[in-house]
Amino acid sequence: MAVERHIARSHSEAQVDLLDLFVLTAAPSPHWRRRDVLTERLNRKVARFVRPLVNGREITGDIRLMSGAIPHLPDDLRQLRGYRTGSARTGLAVLSSVTSLTTVQEPGSRSEYGGALPRAWLSAHLAAQTGEAVRRFGYDEIYTFNGRACYSRPFCDLLDQDSRVFRYEQGGSGNTFVMADRSIHCPKVTAELVRASQFDAATGEAFYRDRLRKAAVDPVNFYTSGQVDGLLPENVAAGDFLAFFTSSSDEFAAVSDDVNFGEFANQFEAAMAMAEVARTAGRRLVLRLHPHLRYKHPSWVREWDFERLRQLGTMVVRPEDPYDSYALAAAAHCVFTCGSTVGLECSFRGIPNADVGRWVGSYIGAMYAVTNPWEIAQFVARPILPPTAREGALRYGSYTRLAGTSLPELDVGSHPYYARIDGRIVDPVRCALQRARDAVRRSSVRETGGMVGGKIVMDPTIEARLRAIADGGASAQTHREAAG
Repeated sequence: MAVERHIARSHSEAQVDLLDLFVLTAAPSPHWRRRDVLTERLNRKVARFVRPLVNGREITGDIRLMSGAIPHLPDDLRQLRGYRTGSARTGLAVLSSVTSLTTVQEPGSRSEYGGALPRAWLSAHLAAQTGEAVRRFGYDEIYTFNGRACYSRPFCDLLDQDSRVFRYEQGGSGNTFVMADRSIHCPKVTAELVRASQFDAATGEAFYRDRLRKAAVDPVNFYTSGQVDGLLPENVAAGDFLAFFTSSSDEFAAVSDDVNFGEFANQFEAAMAMAEVARTAGRRLVLRLHPHLRYKHPSWVREWDFERLRQLGTMVVRPEDPYDSYALAAAAHCVFTCGSTVGLECSFRGIPNADVGRWVGSYIGAMYAVTNPWEIAQFVARPILPPTAREGALRYGSYTRLAGTSLPELDVGSHPYYARIDGRIVDPVRCALQRARDAVRRSSVRETGGMVGGKIVMDPTIEARLRAIADGGASAQTHREAAG
């Protein structure tokens, strides 16, 4: 709400109209449960905070949608990636939402997506219909949040043809935002935002220091909670192995249109090439599977053939294994990642590393990129960092904390439900519920997490709660997104 108010004020010289996309396309989506939709209606956020600042008119009521004209879902889910509604990449919008909500990476059948899939399919087509309708108004500029989910991607794609469509996301703190006229999640666009952001080397350094010491305020504290500081596998010697730190592939589907691993179809193919190169060089590959996979849908294993990797001498470090990721990186001959923050941490520490494919780090000069087996072999033979590696890493760290336009009227509060705009509670319904919860919790000794200075503070129960999210699938995830 605060961003929309800022946009309306910034364009007071032009006619600014209002479209409530939540009512038209988001409410039917799997991102919100029925009770969340009811809560949003009771909160009346748009009416209370945005409508009074709009100098034009609200056009939501002018949009006529035909929910009965939605085509059937394809029987073959592989058709989704290429499915379009006109110029809108509707199938990718659906995949973005269902992979994000269910963490299913390689579905064995439609049933693994559960109820999220048909609702995302409906929402995406309603978003396409909305885009076609709004396109007729001939707006010069459109502003919307995110622009990748089922309820907004088709809308943006269609309007991109005739208007400048700006997508915004939260910035480096809870009361800032970043914005671009393309998908912010595109690595090249993110790199442009990093380069354009204010740069403070000390802030960038603090970002990495907090991660390396696994500070309680940093999510890395949770991801590495089962790891023992300094612990390495018994059968590896410093400098004798290559380390490959994987990423959660379902998250690639949630933010990327295309496979971004160079000539490799997936991370497994890249790992096989590394294992071959390592064996030829008299070394071995240590494959560190992302610890976050502990909380993902088990379909992630379908990307991998661990037996083939082991036949090439690869040591597979499972997500739950206690070996210290930071110690592995420090002891490795060189490190490979697929856009992971581990690579940027290595650049900060002076550890030679390379991105598999083009990600933010290589675009900002923090490391080199490798895109095929020959380039992997060349890098292993001479693992070096670019001269700009440390500065690039520091710029990224600074960006994560300082990026964005400030929203001074937004007070994020000690918990997201306590947020205020211009002194008024944004979410009265959830605020009342949270106050009741806090009153109960004050009688116990444990402290809960929340937002401090716009940053998430982890609490001691987060591991159990994230397990519940993984077990509960879309329903738990949607509540978290609605809370945001």
